[in-house]
Amino acid sequence: MRSYFNGRRRRRQAELEALAGTLGRTRSPLGDAVWRLRHSRPALLALAVLGLMVLACVFGPWLTPWQLDSTDALLSNSAPSARHWLGTDFLGRDILTRLLVAGRISLSVGFVSVLLSVLLGYTAGALAGYLGGIVDALIMRFADLLMTIPSLPLLIIMGAVLSELKVDPDYRIYMVMLMLSLLSWTSLARIVRGQILSLRERDFMLATEVLGLSTRRRLFRHLLPNTVPLLIVAATMGVAGAILNESYLSYLGLGVVPPTPSWGNMMDTANSFVDFQRRPWLWMPPGLAIFCTVIAINVLGDCLRDAIDPKR
Repeated sequence: MRSYFNGRRRRRQAELEALAGTLGRTRSPLGDAVWRLRHSRPALLALAVLGLMVLACVFGPWLTPWQLDSTDALLSNSAPSARHWLGTDFLGRDILTRLLVAGRISLSVGFVSVLLSVLLGYTAGALAGYLGGIVDALIMRFADLLMTIPSLPLLIIMGAVLSELKVDPDYRIYMVMLMLSLLSWTSLARIVRGQILSLRERDFMLATEVLGLSTRRRLFRHLLPNTVPLLIVAATMGVAGAILNESYLSYLGLGVVPPTPSWGNMMDTANSFVDFQRRPWLWMPPGLAIFCTVIAINVLGDCLRDAIDPKR
């Protein structure tokens, strides 16, 4: 009998130790999201493509033997060769060097404009959702007014105004960033406002009021951190849209203008049927760069949403 109870006690002790080890290995929500991303092949592939694109654009121009504006009239519109891997344009400039430098511009416009729009939209949405009342009404009605205006025609009008004012090309890139950020914060503000309105009524927020925590601590320690996953996903998806909008404007000659290169105005150099049919090296490299970058960012955004959203 004694051996029977001793055996049960040992088995129970072993089960408790195994349970304690399992609980000790339980991942946090952030750790769980990272684990899901690490085991997602599309996310790893998208990260690899995006990382290679960023590294190539940052360090690539220093490794090519050609300068950005070095020209050779004897080699204008030449096909890809061992000397010029992606050929030359109508002025004899190396396409590969200009493609990498243009990538810096296009990626910078995408990331910086999204950063500005995230700061503006996150602040506006947080204030509208938490304060409510007249503040909520003013911010949301202004956002609704901006959302009723189609963004692309408005961007074209603003780009035409910049062209009419003859803004210096070196400063025009900053104006494009500001234009894109001012027109893309509204949707993020509405998303953040809805999330805060939902979180504000949860049990953990009611507990912070019962405990008598200060407004600042309730807002910055308990409410806003729960909206960060949503913010990361929205910002990731917004980068692709910003790069596409910059490409539209630059292709139309209303965004980043020469001599500053961007993927959009590089495609604008193939502005005739002869160039489109017989000189694909003028427009295919920037087009493929835009395609691969936007697809990689969209796939990464989808994987982030699946990894962070607890309902999935």
